Amino acid sequence: MQTQEVIEGWRGVMVSVGLASPVARATCAGVLTGLGCYCCKYPSNSFRSDGSMRPHASLSVAQDATASHFILTPCMVAAAVFLFT
Repeated sequence: MQTQEVIEGWRGVMVSVGLASPVARATCAGVLTGLGCYCCKYPSNSFRSDGSMRPHASLSVAQDATASHFILTPCMVAAAVFLFT
């Protein structure tokens, strides 16, 4: 009879689902945060009323350009996960 593998603790759970390395955890956290930000339109001033992205203020002289960008939040979350896990 075969013995069943026992998963113990958070470290075992992360290894079991493929998140054993800090890079994998950071990538997963960044992608999930980015999807959440995009679905919630956070920050809303980075999007036009039709849902398209506004250009960054330093890249364009467009009238509706913004200085904030929604990709900053996922990058910061991914960096924090990479450094602290």
